[in-house]
Amino acid sequence: MKILILLLRLLFGAIFVWSGMAKLKDPISFADAVRNFQIVGDPIAPLLALFIPWVELLSGLAVMTWWRNFGRGGALILLTSLVIFTLAILISWIRGLDVSCGCFGGTKTVRYPWKIGQNLLLLGMGILVLLVKREGWHRRGTAS
Repeated sequence: MKILILLLRLLFGAIFVWSGMAKLKDPISFADAVRNFQIVGDPIAPLLALFIPWVELLSGLAVMTWWRNFGRGGALILLTSLVIFTLAILISWIRGLDVSCGCFGGTKTVRYPWKIGQNLLLLGMGILVLLVKREGWHRRGTAS
């Protein structure tokens, strides 16, 4: 069971490390993707385009290493980000916008049901990572 938990944690963190690195390679395209959601404009969109990839990259690494309390914090940050991203995607879908989320770099138009399903799967993974690691920490501190 410990191996499965480790693999889940590594996969969840690696997805966000990959996503952050892809966005860092082309911040201008990611800034355009943020603008296309028509939720925030300039100068917020470019600032988010510079900030979000680093948050994903560092939080993903924290989850993968689970060093001290950084793993738990990284998981909470990524879960919060996923909720915000999913809400932005839902809002765009309701508004009838054709957007590119820029999630893993690139400019492909979002297929809304697929992207929402993907985010819900990631949310489930993140919740499992957070709860299992939290429960494991709690058990270590108790006497048998």
